[in-house]
Amino acid sequence: MENMNQLRGEFEKSFAGLRNLIDTSFQMMEKNPQLKDPIIEMWKDSVQNFSAYAVHSSEKYNNREVYKAIAKTLIFGK
Repeated sequence: MENMNQLRGEFEKSFAGLRNLIDTSFQMMEKNPQLKDPIIEMWKDSVQNFSAYAVHSSEKYNNREVYKAIAKTLIFGK
């Protein structure tokens, strides 16, 4: 990525994908209630994997600012 506009575009694409996954998850659970627990586990695993990657990257680049901002937003919504 070479500039902020490209980065912003990638964030927008990622967010669109996450919105789609959330909608699909709810639709699947509505049609097949027995899938609720496995779908929730997938979400939990994915968030944990993302968090672990963010921590690893923070250590790799010796910069915890991005991870701290992500964690603070997830915990406090700010």
